[in-house]
Amino acid sequence: MSQSIQWPVAECIRWSEDGYIRLTFQRFCRLIFSQRLTIADDDLRGELLAQDVPAYCAGYCDWIDISTAVHVSVGWAWFTTEQGSPRLLAPGGLSSNVMMMSPDGEDLGPAKTDELLKAWLSSQSWQDDRYRRPATVAVEFDGSSLH
Repeated sequence: MSQSIQWPVAECIRWSEDGYIRLTFQRFCRLIFSQRLTIADDDLRGELLAQDVPAYCAGYCDWIDISTAVHVSVGWAWFTTEQGSPRLLAPGGLSSNVMMMSPDGEDLGPAKTDELLKAWLSSQSWQDDRYRRPATVAVEFDGSSLH
């Protein structure tokens, strides 16, 4: 017999007609993410080298929220500069199905959403090959605490 999960109405996250999941940054930071995919990609490494990025190795990571009925996903491209060095976020390599909103419900737009996702990602443990589930943490952004 399968169990269904009951999500509190106040916490429901829904798809918008344009395909985005709209969230405040505060709500986004309360999601619980799990690694869905981490792969190396030689084609990406070649593309980065062509852009003068010193990529020794490159690939993709993808995490998915496991705490809500509608799954928020965040994916990014990464590279390393030498064997054993930490993974770095590749230029232009972040994607998500999220559009961040202000507390009063206004879209923050793609550029601000990308900036907030990068700030969030910088607070997570994703560079190590041994995956550790990221902690939900507060991130300092523009001088104000975002939870």
